[in-house]
Amino acid sequence: MQSIHQNPSFQLLLSITEELIEEKGCHQTTLQDIIKRSGLSKGAIYHYVKSKDELLGLLLQKRLERIGTQFYEKVHQGEKNLHSPLAAISDGLRHIHDPKDVTNLIFIYLLSKKDDPTIGQMLSAIYERSVHNSQEWIELGQKSGVIPGSLDAAKTAALFTILTYGIRVQTVVSPEIKTLGAEDVFEIMYQTLSKG
Repeated sequence: MQSIHQNPSFQLLLSITEELIEEKGCHQTTLQDIIKRSGLSKGAIYHYVKSKDELLGLLLQKRLERIGTQFYEKVHQGEKNLHSPLAAISDGLRHIHDPKDVTNLIFIYLLSKKDDPTIGQMLSAIYERSVHNSQEWIELGQKSGVIPGSLDAAKTAALFTILTYGIRVQTVVSPEIKTLGAEDVFEIMYQTLSKG
């Protein structure tokens, strides 16, 4: 049975929402804009989500999941080194320094609405999933012998998640400051995981 997230209408909904956010930003994009551009009815959209904010949360989640997909593709290619899978993660984060990147825009938009219990729960779930994924990646590297077993996977995963979240905030708040480039993030991760 096909998951709702694999449904072509749902994929269209995400794609159109992403386009509109790139054009107009999160605050100016309305459900009416999404309905008009997608050709989906209001009822069809509400079949998938309860609000624009929930839709933005799902779009953020999907974009972050792409990084995991790229990582596992490298691992399944049989690479027995840290560099290639970590490069896949780093490549997935290549837009982290772009203040107009949809992921950054949605992240900051949702953070500004975190006092709403639904959004707060969504953000918490996305954070927990990010840490879980990072920990899973580290543990996989430990099992294959490319990351030292002495490394605390849970703490390192939390550290990497906080690092990327911090860069996203800095990118949107002060885009002119480029303290850490994508290469720096890769190097920090590589050195941390290599030394354990």
